[in-house]
This record gives sequence, structure tokens and C-alpha cells, in this order.
Amino acid sequence: MFWHEYLPEAVFLTIGPLTIHWYGLILVLAIIIATLVARQYFLKKSIIKASQFEDLVFYLIIISLIGARFGHVVFFNFSYYLQNPIDVFKVWHGGLSIQGALLFGFLTVVFWAHRNKINFWKLTDGIVLALPLGQAIGRWGNYFNQELFGGPTNAWWGIPIAFANRVEGYRNFIYFHPTFFYESILNIILFIVLYTISKKFKLKIGVLTLTYFIGYGLIRFFMEFVRIDDTLILAGLRLPQLISALLILASCFTIYYIYKLKKGYESNA
Repeated sequence: MFWHEYLPEAVFLTIGPLTIHWYGLILVLAIIIATLVARQYFLKKSIIKASQFEDLVFYLIIISLIGARFGHVVFFNFSYYLQNPIDVFKVWHGGLSIQGALLFGFLTVVFWAHRNKINFWKLTDGIVLALPLGQAIGRWGNYFNQELFGGPTNAWWGIPIAFANRVEGYRNFIYFHPTFFYESILNIILFIVLYTISKKFKLKIGVLTLTYFIGYGLIRFFMEFVRIDDTLILAGLRLPQLISALLILASCFTIYYIYKLKKGYESNA
């Protein structure tokens, strides 16, 4: 692979006092593309007006980013940020939690849907259709920041990690699993699956959302076997694995519940 002997730089461009980081640039690109995909879905199905979509996206982007940072700081690196509180605001160094973004995004849609009297699940079905595509792009920011990589490997596709960025206990290794790439590819596959079933099948409202939760839950559950970044261990599982397992079970049960009842749930035509 092209990256096997290449050590990426975190900074994309510096112009005087202005520094543009790859992480931020890729994140903006991911948000733009995901927004365009979601917009096409909402307007084509006449779920909300263009002005309403812009309003929803405005709040979703801001609050989900806050949630992503909150999740990373509180659930995954709380002891570090307790000792280095100013680093909480250094988002260009990386450190965004998808679980935190999903939680805060979920709550944002709940309040926005209630305020605008629009079915919550109709909104989330459009959002999750675009979400894995944005995640697939966004994961490349981890590559340039040299973070969230997997365990050591001698494989030809392994990526070199600078000594300063290596996890404690793995300082003597050079090449590591590119988990960012694995997850990026799997998220593209998830996007294709969601897009295909949304076109081919007449799903009940909310099922596309729950399918995303199951799909991404599986991706994250198995990726955690490869990743070596510090996280809380509960019941023998890494915290993201435990959250993913609970999410998968809850989503499977909810899909069963929806189709078992059959009444009260309109199709997402």
C-alpha cells in the first residue's frame, strides 16, 4: 500500500498564523457529502422543506460535534483531560466519539421533531442513510492524526506510526493495523446496503435507522478486537464493544417488535 513507508503530517497547510489540519479538512468534507446525500433523500420524499432541512442540519452539526467531543473526553480519556483541561478544546488533535455524536444527535432530532411536529423516525431514516458515508470519509482524519490504530503487524498494508504516537507497551513496534481504513471500507459497504434496501424494499418507518444501528454496531464491535487505544473494560469487553452489543440487541428487538405488531407503523415509501 502507498502508506506503508509514508509518515503522514497532521497539518495540511499553513498561511501566516492560519493552520489548516487534515483532520478538520476531512471532517468538513465528510459533513458536506453526508448533508448532500441526506438532503436529496428528504426533499425527494417530501418529508421536510428545504428551509427546514437547513435548520435541522445546523443544529445537528453543532450539537453532534459537541457530543462527539464530550463522549471522547468523558468516556474514553477522562483522567487525561482532568489533568489537562485546556486540551479539551484542542479538537484539531483529534478525539471525537461516534457514540457521543449519535447520542447528542439523537436527542437533537427528538427535540427538533417534537417542535416541528414531524415523525422522529422519518427524520432518522434519512439521516442514517447518509451517516455511514460521512463516517467512511471522516475516518481518514484518524490516519493523518496517527490515532486509533490497531495492534502491531508485519503485513504489507501496515502503517508506520511515529514513536511519539505509539501506545504505551507498543513503543518498539513500527507498523500497525490501519483500523481507520478497515472501518472506512466497512462503512462504505454499510452505506451501499442501506441505500440498496431503501430502494428495493418497502420498509416500515424506523427500520432503516435500526438497521444502521445493527450494522455499525457490528462494525465497531469487531473493530475493537483490533484497536489498542485505552478505554474502559467492563465484563471483559472494551466499553465501545459493550455499547455496540447493547445497541445491536436493542435494535434487533425493536425491529421484531415493529413487524410483530404490524399495526401503527406506516411504510417508509
